[in-house]
This record gives sequence, structure tokens and C-alpha cells, in this order.
Amino acid sequence: MTMDKIYHGQIKLGLIQRGLSIPDLLQGVAEISGGLCSGEPGEEVTLALAGDFIVKASLNPPEQLGPKLVFHEDKLRLHMKEGEIDVNIIPIPEFLKRQLQQRTPISENICLDGYCLNIFLRAIGRGKKLSMPVEAILAVIQSAFEEGSADLVQLNMDYSEEADRGFSRLAPLVEAIKKRFNTFVALKGFPPLDHKTIDLIYASGFDIIDFPLGGFSGTSNSKTEMTLKEVHSALEYATGVFPPGTVWADLVLGQETHLVYKEEVDLLTDMGVIPLIHLQRDGVEKPDRYQELVQLAGHMDAAIRRNRLPLKWLYPTCRFLSPLDTQFFTDDPLQARLAVTPVYRLGLGKKASAGFAALRRKLRIRNVSDSFESAGL
Repeated sequence: MTMDKIYHGQIKLGLIQRGLSIPDLLQGVAEISGGLCSGEPGEEVTLALAGDFIVKASLNPPEQLGPKLVFHEDKLRLHMKEGEIDVNIIPIPEFLKRQLQQRTPISENICLDGYCLNIFLRAIGRGKKLSMPVEAILAVIQSAFEEGSADLVQLNMDYSEEADRGFSRLAPLVEAIKKRFNTFVALKGFPPLDHKTIDLIYASGFDIIDFPLGGFSGTSNSKTEMTLKEVHSALEYATGVFPPGTVWADLVLGQETHLVYKEEVDLLTDMGVIPLIHLQRDGVEKPDRYQELVQLAGHMDAAIRRNRLPLKWLYPTCRFLSPLDTQFFTDDPLQARLAVTPVYRLGLGKKASAGFAALRRKLRIRNVSDSFESAGL
């Protein structure tokens, strides 16, 4: 592929790696100020590059060289070495802006990724306690839904030494969420020691499960606690419990060659797992990184098609290359689209999917209970 066009995936990778600066004169402009909280360096700003193709970039000092926002003919444009394109800044929802301005423990443990509300949790002490009270979590979800800012809730459970990786602490929370809200709930966490716990995770109400390979964003020491083989085994078991397309695994784009990632993509998709490639700001840019990413996107797309994995459960995300948006990395910028419309945006289709998920869960729970009883458990 020649780089004679400005590929949206190329812009996304560049923004993640280098960040973005906004001149002081522009920070007060309504189209920009709505997407900023403090405007201080280090804050993240979310941009829509095309439709539902989005990215979060770290805000650099206004005078810093690199990607920069400019106004041209009353349009907001992004200027960087890859080229110049029109962009939109996604406004920060009022509920989130209030939390960020207060700097509360809650504000430091929530974020929006597209229309997915992420809540970050960890186990506290013994018993059933979490790092955030259930009522506080429900209040945040309520605010997000009332403002129309989110359609999916993802609970991100940090590593726990407990055998079930903290699931017993999450069970009352997901039950409360399902009781109060008509929404899908995802769990990103670490595989339990006993695979049978995955049955209980599904029975509790979780619709999607994501076991990252190597910890959250490749920064967690938990990767020393669990081998890759153990994570693969848990993922394979989960595909027999959760519906097709709802078992995911994060891969961190590091310094290995793209051939290593292609092998991992094949391994995951062949067992029915959807791979997500995390793009991170690692401080060192490889000159051929984007070309490798293009090859990886094409390979991922082919692997998904070969295994006929449904993509409707995925959502547009700020920091990942996923099978949902490979076209933005490989296709003509004017023709690129999401592979499918996510279920969260389908209206009646969302209700039908929710009803089917509830029915499937009931049948699965009955089958699990019958098997436990026949085994004398």
C-alpha cells in the first residue's frame, strides 16, 4: 500500500503515539472547549476522524511541535505530518465533566470509550467489598444513560489473588445493574482458576467477557501470575459458554514483529475468540509500524471471515484496532465504514438481541444446574 492517501487508521496511530496540541487562541472556541475539561497538558481529548471512527489523544503544550488543531474556512482541521483532514471534537458529557472537575475517587475510575462506559474496580480487603460502592456505580450509570452518553457498561476488574479473580464481589453489582437498567454488561478481567466459574459469570448476567493477554494494556504485573497457556485455555472454555462473538482478548501492540501477532490472531479466531489490538503510546515510533498494522488489519479481517465470527457486539473504540474498523486502516478513506452496525445502536434490534440473550442465559443456567446435579455437586 502506498501512502498517497490519508488513511484514517494512520492518523489514529499517529495521534496515539504523539499526542495533540491546541493553540491557546482556539481553546475558547465552542467546538473545542466542549471537548476539554481543564485544557491542561496530559488531559485527553476525543476526536471523530470519520463517522464512528474515533481516537483519544493526549493533550500536549500549545507550543509543542507535532499534530495540531487549526481552523480553516470555519472548519476544524487536524494538521500533522501524515496530512491534514477535517475532524470533530467529541464533547465531554456533562455528567463526566462534573466528575472530572471534582476529582473524586469515582472520576478517577470511570471513562467513556465511544458509547461504552468503563468502570474500573478492584477488590478491597476480605469479604465482598469493591473499591467503589454499588450505589455510587449505579448513580454514575444512571447519569450516563439519562444524558444518552452510553449504551454499554464494561466492568474492568483488576487482578485479584482470589481463585475466582474477584467475581463473587462483582455478582451483586451486575445483578443490580441488570435489575435497574436495560443494558448489556461486559466484563474485562482475568481468568478464574476453575473454568466452571466462567459458567457462573455468564449466569450472573454478563453478556461479554474479555480476558486480556498480558494484563490491562500490557502494564499489569499480573501477567507474571498467569501463563499465556492458562489464558488461552480459559478463553477457549468461555467460547462454549458465551454466545458467538462475545468472547474477546486484548493484544498489546509492542515491539514484536507483525508475524507474531498474525499467529496469535489465527490462534484466537480459530477457537472463536475476537482479537482486539491495543495501540499504545510507547515513546518509540517504528518507521514501518503503520505498514505492519495494515497487514495485521487485513489478516485479522480474513481470519474473522474464515471463522464466520459475528461482530455486532463490538463497539467503536478509541485505542484499539478491532475487526469492526479494519477498513479504516486498509481501504480508501472515502469508502471506509464499520464492518457492521453495533447491536447497541440498532433500536428494535437491540431489544430483540437482549431478549435472545436473556432466553439463552436461562437455558444455559438450566443446563449447567442439571449437569451439576447429575454430578452430585
